[in-house]
Amino acid sequence: MKKLKFLQIHFQSFEDFKNEVTKALTTRSTSIQPKEHIIFDSVASFRNFMTIQKIELLTSIATRKPSSIYELAQFVDRDFAAVLRDCTGLETIGFIRLKDVNDSKKTKIPQLKFEYCGIAIFLPKSPYQIEFKVAA
Repeated sequence: MKKLKFLQIHFQSFEDFKNEVTKALTTRSTSIQPKEHIIFDSVASFRNFMTIQKIELLTSIATRKPSSIYELAQFVDRDFAAVLRDCTGLETIGFIRLKDVNDSKKTKIPQLKFEYCGIAIFLPKSPYQIEFKVAA
């Protein structure tokens, strides 16, 4: 049975990030972010980045497997330039990759960064958060 893979969204403050980098440098350890994790500095920055249009693009990329950004733009019925801009943003953050095709048009194929079936968002804990545990 194939294990379901999820892209995980985590939140980390800049201070925590800075401390993690400092610790890695002083201990001379290599700290590599797993490919299935994307880290934002706040829920607000995630909300600003992840629009309905970008979610629609991710869904179309995962389900319809477009052969170009132009075809993806047709699938979602949006302007090519806007889809290209959103795809570039999704690639920069790590949601997708744009695979180059060696042709005269410089075609790029939008693909998921790895074959994930969903996105899991791990919200940061607040001082008021309650953890629920199953009673035995």
